[in-house]
Amino acid sequence: MSSILLGLRRMRDDRAPAIGLALLILVTATLFGIAPRLVDQVGDDALRGVVANAQPFDRNIALLEEEVLPPDPTEPLKLIDEEGDQLDTRIPASIRAIVRERLTIVDSARFHVEAPTPDPTFIRFRIQPGAEERIRYVSGVAPTATHEQIDLPADLRRLLPPEEAGAEAPLAVGVLEGSVSSEGAKALGNGVGDLVFLSLDGRDPLSRRQRGVVAIRISGIYEVSDPDDPFWYHDQSLNHVGVRTLGGDSRLFDVGVFLPAAAYETLVSGTPPFGIPARTTWRHFVDPSRLTAAGLGAVLADLRRLETTFPQTQVTTASLTGAGMRSGLLPLLTTHAQRWASASAVLTVVAIGPAAVAFAALALVATIAARRRRPALALVRGRGGTLGQLIRAVFLEGCVVAIPALGLAIALSVWLIPAGSAQATILTASAVATVAIGLLIVTALPGTTAAVRAARGTDPIPRGVTARRLVLDALVIVLAVGGAWLLRERGVRGASSTGALAGADPLIAAVPALAGLAAGLTAIRLVPLPLRLLGRIAARGRGLVPLLAFRRASVGGTSAPVLVVLLAAASIGVFSTTALVHLDRAAAAASWHQVGAPIQIASQGGPLPAGFDPRTVPGVRASALLYQISTSVGPRNLRITFVAVDIDAYLRILAGSPADPGIPPEMLGSTVPNGVVPIIVSPSLAARSDGVPLGTAFSLLADGDHYQVQPIATRATFPTLPFDGTFAIASRQQLNVLNPKAPLAPSVVFLDASDDDLGAIQAAVDAVTLSATVQSRTAVARAFSDSPVTKAIIVGIAIASLVAAAYAALAVTAALALAGAARSSEVAHLRMIGLSRGDALGLALIEHGPTVFLAFIVGVALGLGLFVLLEPSLGIDAIVGSTVEVPLSLDPQQLAIIGGGVFAIAALGIGLAAWMQRRGGAVAALARGLEA
Repeated sequence: MSSILLGLRRMRDDRAPAIGLALLILVTATLFGIAPRLVDQVGDDALRGVVANAQPFDRNIALLEEEVLPPDPTEPLKLIDEEGDQLDTRIPASIRAIVRERLTIVDSARFHVEAPTPDPTFIRFRIQPGAEERIRYVSGVAPTATHEQIDLPADLRRLLPPEEAGAEAPLAVGVLEGSVSSEGAKALGNGVGDLVFLSLDGRDPLSRRQRGVVAIRISGIYEVSDPDDPFWYHDQSLNHVGVRTLGGDSRLFDVGVFLPAAAYETLVSGTPPFGIPARTTWRHFVDPSRLTAAGLGAVLADLRRLETTFPQTQVTTASLTGAGMRSGLLPLLTTHAQRWASASAVLTVVAIGPAAVAFAALALVATIAARRRRPALALVRGRGGTLGQLIRAVFLEGCVVAIPALGLAIALSVWLIPAGSAQATILTASAVATVAIGLLIVTALPGTTAAVRAARGTDPIPRGVTARRLVLDALVIVLAVGGAWLLRERGVRGASSTGALAGADPLIAAVPALAGLAAGLTAIRLVPLPLRLLGRIAARGRGLVPLLAFRRASVGGTSAPVLVVLLAAASIGVFSTTALVHLDRAAAAASWHQVGAPIQIASQGGPLPAGFDPRTVPGVRASALLYQISTSVGPRNLRITFVAVDIDAYLRILAGSPADPGIPPEMLGSTVPNGVVPIIVSPSLAARSDGVPLGTAFSLLADGDHYQVQPIATRATFPTLPFDGTFAIASRQQLNVLNPKAPLAPSVVFLDASDDDLGAIQAAVDAVTLSATVQSRTAVARAFSDSPVTKAIIVGIAIASLVAAAYAALAVTAALALAGAARSSEVAHLRMIGLSRGDALGLALIEHGPTVFLAFIVGVALGLGLFVLLEPSLGIDAIVGSTVEVPLSLDPQQLAIIGGGVFAIAALGIGLAAWMQRRGGAVAALARGLEA
């Protein structure tokens, strides 16, 4: 008990170190406590951002049914709503919990407009409750449920079944009242009050090959108030005219006709002699704010279960039997889960470095506090105190310092970030307090074994490195090398008996920090060798300062901790910077591969119109056309993607870009020796037994014509084509030389143009076709940079780097301040024999300057080396969404910032050390020498 009371009195008398240690524990425990909560919040924000930014089809769920439900006499859609409620009971609870609302839509079968129009035109009737509140009529009025019948014109009898067409009596046809958009009215060529006859389109799967005729009377023409309203589900059927193309210049127009809900009975059962086939869609709108990263696994499992309950269907290609589903939510969340797992792995690797530096700073501050207690502890030990009593006393001191700081740190963590796991916060913050108490005990114990040495409070006399220390160092180095190999082979997430782990394996993720420690230990063992050589050279000179400085640096002191901490800070900064630069350049390369040019025009159905000339588009500096088909090659008719592109023009567009595929010179120009076209193929096509090996000529069918082609080289990828695809690439000009009449109609146009001309390019494309998209490469790259996952990685790496720098500054300053304070007596003696203040500063600079420079050089090399070694295992491909290869690169500006930070930290510590050294007075130094 006496030793404990003595310890408490010692804390009261020596409050400054205890308060400083308590503040450091508070800050560190708060950071560690915030970390898991911050990860949870960032994970939630990233998930919600991905879902919120996705297209409605990708983020929502639509259930469909083609069974026509009877109308209710009082509420036409009542039975449809009840059927929707019944289907919802089959949706798993976790999916229902994230659904905000459900909207109902009824679409009729497709009808052909029996009136002269510039292009074949079709319509669908749509009932969409809530739409009437989001449209405004520019002419006419909203439709009603009014139903009338008129005689069918004789020339339209041909559209009826034979048994009805041959009837002698006049045939009645039902007339529905509907409204169309301004764009739809223009496509139809009709206005308010016009009557339009329609016949069922037998090619529509929903028509079930029925035949029949109806008519609509246009009651009004409207415009949609806000096309971007989430209500529309990004479905512009009622707002815009859809365009389908069958190839060449032929186009088919689809117009939506709006009907009120009260017209449902007339639509499905009131039109003699049959009801119009209809499809009911229940759109379930997902609320992104209800999604959490912790619950993502359950949602993914239930979405897979949902796909077995309601099979995915493409309603445009086949008739639907039973209830089906259309949703991109499962692939969207699956892709995000993979990206976030890789992002978490990268952040875990980056975060462990600052954590190690934080503990190093904690250890140095604990050492400072223990150094001041060693004389008293040695006195207790010399008067018969047992080792157990001393440990209990130090443990109690640690608890008094750490436990209040721990409680406040937990409270601050919860207050700063309310959402998150309380258990993880308590565990991580408690780990800091536990380590701090353990460090206090460990750093205090050496002073109990040498009372005289501790009482003096000076540095211990250097001794040679013990065999045990060398064995421990070798063990750390071997573990680091083995861990790096394991990390490269297994990846950061590692694996378990059941497959890949869901998150980063902390043991494997700690390998970079362990490698940094191994490099630091190696440097500590090797640095004294050149320093001793410099000391011998300095001994031959007349100056005393270099000799003393190199002697200090070579025999130990504070050089070791300064070297390790600065090396760790530099390597963390370089590793993080390299990761960010690599991510940015990988995203740029992926965008080049996806778009293939600064701007791409791509047809969504068949080739582009024959009259479209990209050279006439405003702002276009150069263009290249791409023709693409699926064809069969080889003895077993292997299906491949065959691409013919204007090679010469395309290479001018790609010059200097990451997408340049390296076309062989044989494919340039328009010369075709011996009538055999040289091509490049994917490695899979050349290596397969049923493929076509290099150098083997074969016949290839394109546009009905046969061409003799010969593979001359392989390429792993080609812009716009998948990385794992089986493809062949030819020069379009060379094919045209062999057959000038072959159209080889392009479906993609690559443009060299500025984003400033996107509007003009889009207008020029819309003037000739509405089924083509215009895509900008920079927009694709920007979408990746602005994605929530990418932002989380950038912010996480920035925070980790700043934390590492702050703790490195604290650790180095503490170590050098400790050294300056311990050597104040020595400097005081030296000043008595003529050492000036400038010489004292020079002493600190020469002692620690080589260490700082070496730490920066080794840290840069270590950071780069670790990234080169570990890059394949970090999962960056999953983050970028592309396996495109990107060469390693380092931004010189960021490297200069890292170097400046390292030297600034060192300068601060050296300056403080020099100031502490000058605090020693000559009289006090002599007195301490006499007392010794």
